[in-house]
Amino acid sequence: MRFTISSIVLAGLLLTITVRAQEPVIIIAEGETFTVKDDKGWKVTHQDDSYASHTYGGMWVSQGGLMGAPADSEGSIAVRTIQVPAAGAYRIWSKYQSLPYYNYPHQIEILQNGKPVFSHVYGKLDAERLWSFSAGLMKQLWWFWGPDHDAAEAPKNLATLAAGPAEIRLTSVKGAAPAADPMIDFIVLTTEPTDTYKGLKPYGVGSPFCLEASAATELYIRFKNNGGQPVQLSVVKGPGHFQPNYGGWNIKVPDAPVAAGQWSSWYNLGTKLTLVHDEGVYLTAEGNATIEVQFALDSAGKNLVGDLKVPNGDPVVIPMEITWSKERQVKASREYARELVAKAKKDWRTANSGKKPQTLLYYGAFNQMNTDWAPALKDALGYNTVFPDGSPYAHAPIDGYHQHCHNSAELTAFASKLGDKKSSFKVMSFGDEIHLGTINWNDPANQEKFTAWIQQKKLIKDDLGIEPAAAKLADRATNPRLNWYATMFNEEVQFATFRDLTAQAKQEIGPQVETGANYSPHVMPQYYGPIYQWIDIFKHNGMTMYWAEDYVFSVPQPPQFISWMFSTVRCAVKYNQQKIHFYIMPHAPGQIPANLRRGMVFAIGAGANSIDNFWVAPAESFTENFVAWGYTDMFRTLHESIYDSAEAEPFQVGGTFRPARVAIVISKATDHNERLAAIDPAQDPFMKMSGNAPTKPKGQKRAEQVTICRVDQQLLYLALKQDQHAVDLVTEDDVLEGRLKAYDAVYFAGTWIDHRLPAVLEKWVTDGGMLYACAGLGIRNEFDEADDGLTKLLGLKSTTLTQNALALRTLMELPLAPVIDTIKLGEQSIPAIAMRQELEPADAKVLGTWPNGKAAVTVRELGKGKAFAVGTAAGHTYYKTGLKTTPWPRGGRKVVYNPTAFDAAATELALLGARAKEIARDVQCSNRFVEALVIDQPKTGTLLTLVNWDNQPLPELTVEVKSAFNPKSIRSVEQQKTVPHTFENGVVKFTTALNEADYFLLAK
Repeated sequence: MRFTISSIVLAGLLLTITVRAQEPVIIIAEGETFTVKDDKGWKVTHQDDSYASHTYGGMWVSQGGLMGAPADSEGSIAVRTIQVPAAGAYRIWSKYQSLPYYNYPHQIEILQNGKPVFSHVYGKLDAERLWSFSAGLMKQLWWFWGPDHDAAEAPKNLATLAAGPAEIRLTSVKGAAPAADPMIDFIVLTTEPTDTYKGLKPYGVGSPFCLEASAATELYIRFKNNGGQPVQLSVVKGPGHFQPNYGGWNIKVPDAPVAAGQWSSWYNLGTKLTLVHDEGVYLTAEGNATIEVQFALDSAGKNLVGDLKVPNGDPVVIPMEITWSKERQVKASREYARELVAKAKKDWRTANSGKKPQTLLYYGAFNQMNTDWAPALKDALGYNTVFPDGSPYAHAPIDGYHQHCHNSAELTAFASKLGDKKSSFKVMSFGDEIHLGTINWNDPANQEKFTAWIQQKKLIKDDLGIEPAAAKLADRATNPRLNWYATMFNEEVQFATFRDLTAQAKQEIGPQVETGANYSPHVMPQYYGPIYQWIDIFKHNGMTMYWAEDYVFSVPQPPQFISWMFSTVRCAVKYNQQKIHFYIMPHAPGQIPANLRRGMVFAIGAGANSIDNFWVAPAESFTENFVAWGYTDMFRTLHESIYDSAEAEPFQVGGTFRPARVAIVISKATDHNERLAAIDPAQDPFMKMSGNAPTKPKGQKRAEQVTICRVDQQLLYLALKQDQHAVDLVTEDDVLEGRLKAYDAVYFAGTWIDHRLPAVLEKWVTDGGMLYACAGLGIRNEFDEADDGLTKLLGLKSTTLTQNALALRTLMELPLAPVIDTIKLGEQSIPAIAMRQELEPADAKVLGTWPNGKAAVTVRELGKGKAFAVGTAAGHTYYKTGLKTTPWPRGGRKVVYNPTAFDAAATELALLGARAKEIARDVQCSNRFVEALVIDQPKTGTLLTLVNWDNQPLPELTVEVKSAFNPKSIRSVEQQKTVPHTFENGVVKFTTALNEADYFLLAK
């Protein structure tokens, strides 16, 4: 048989493998191995400074390094010499980061004997390329969750190369707008002419050509046999991180046993590794108490990158950057842990005199808890739950935790195994990222229950669109009114199921058990879950503990969205005062310390009872979520934040969160109908660019959704918070139940509104309330029928609505969203986004117009109050003005910012309702991007939590707080000092420095 040579080039070395004739030649040129020839742009870039640095998903950087350049760089050159092992025609692929809707131009040339044999400009917006998750060949890619956009691009023409040396020349090209920084992971030269890579079909790799790049890795290992018999070294990889390649392996090195007392030969372990992340491996050699092992970048062992002695069976960690970063070495996990424990004891701030929180609970999964070093690390960080039996480390007496019992049988089985640990069990999960489920619509028993439910609710023909006796669940698809009530019925059945599970948990385990189920924020619109699941189930006492997660760094939303999330939580638990259990995710790479600090402090300041950091360490024990050993600042942030909360604890536990005077209606009518709205990609400027954009018929429940109305509520919330208002979320049921009495201003954004609301809102406005409506103005009711109730309340005869977008993720599409038209408000012009609604006034006064002279903004004075109508998506319109035109990265630190540069006119438009009357603020700060949270504790005083959503530390922030008492002292927990203050007319005033977030303790 005739053989050819498959050659893989990495880091300046040539690895030659003999393979079967049909296999292609593959050459990998890693981006970080190129030599930069000037200072005009290109530089070796760590993945943390690129558009992707994460613990899961479809964007991965081989070896953790790239060649990157600014978008405006032109003519910068980086080169790399390779050895072409066999003459032939080669396809030239560039594997680079390609977040959607931007140009990433870069030129690749191949030269031999000083002459160019290939040249092509890659990264253009309309170039076809292969994508993450085997999405296939297309120009642009659309995922409902946001970015996962690694790309591999190659022109169809091939480069004819001779065997021998060749130069790859990489040149920066200034691209057409919108342009972004090219980030080149590696370049592939292959004799395979088709559009394919290993793992494309069937799906077997998250990112294109990463398996080929991994196979090219060179990292050599050898060990010394310190036992008495010839042995091989067992190298075991546990769970992997690289989606979907989670499986481990177990290999013996070298190929033959090593004599006692001798060093083995060098073995290339690199081809087995997946260095798109740090790789943890466990080392075992029979008869060796200690494993003496070395790692090197060359087969002769001249370039050592690890020289260790570790206990037999212990893990060591191979950093992903090991092949190029001189700062990284192979190190034992126990050594990382030892160093972190030492820093915690010596270098890091440890508030509360080193005592852990007593009531606030901190959960976080640590494996290797049978060792001496893993429990010691968990303790040093401050965690106060779930230590091994007999552990010397302080923890809460009632801290048991279990994931998950999905049904009654699983719950009974689990409870039966607890034994004497029942009394110390605390947290029971009913599922992770769950949906509540649906009934069997065809079950006659459910039809009987539905008929009884209709009678109980006293629904009549006008409600159902059919005689109650004729209302059949099977007809719900053809009768929108019947469908609405059938949906409500299903929800209440599910509430009862979870209520029963909660009662069972308390009966079979104990009354101290708290029950919950984690809700995922990733489905559109992000951080806006179905109202029945995220709020109503708690009103119906389905579970005793609200459980959700802060993955803001993983979705294209502003960091401050955690504030919206906690307002949702407070809306849900206000009826029955459930506990709050919240995931604050520290996972690195991905999250950054500044935003982890904000999240950890915000959650406690917002009233959380327990914080869950999910999977923490050691990284080699987990798949998708962890804190990699090299991210020391993340461990420090966890430690300092936990101990800071211990000092704040006496002011938080047993306290009451101060109520707001401004509210946003989260409409179930809008939520229900917008979720079911049809999707036609041709109606959205970004979906229609994307080859995989979804088409969805009306009425279908899917992750892909139209989102403009609900996201507008979220962005109006941020506008109000940035005007230093406390803001509550209220449901339509809250309005009907009379809960608006507490509010001076109420905002409504949505095309659909419960038909019963306008009458209640009219009385509230007449009594002095300020109503602000936008983003559809409630022109349809919950049954998706035209309804003029809100139109009349706003003082309008009619409206005409057009829309040019279906879904705009805040940090992804919104910066590039096309203007639908311009609103003239006084002397100011405001580019309107997503919606254009012409208003025909009845008795409303025109405040703003469209270019054709038709009304765009109106106000109706009614009794003591006012009703404003704004004919666009005012939240989107406001927020777009503060955004940077840049791709949103999947983790890392390259483009992490808090939008602050908002247009004054767009701000005025968004705040018309809140500024229509003087609304008292409990806290005012000299910087409007500082968010204040206030909890009043009757015995100890007031907990004031300040979170800085600006983009730099504030050396002098002046704060004014309404207070019923003159504090004996004000203590900054982060600064560990007393802050001077004044007290006059019920207002406490002080000036302080503020980094990301801090607790201020106003002591009685």
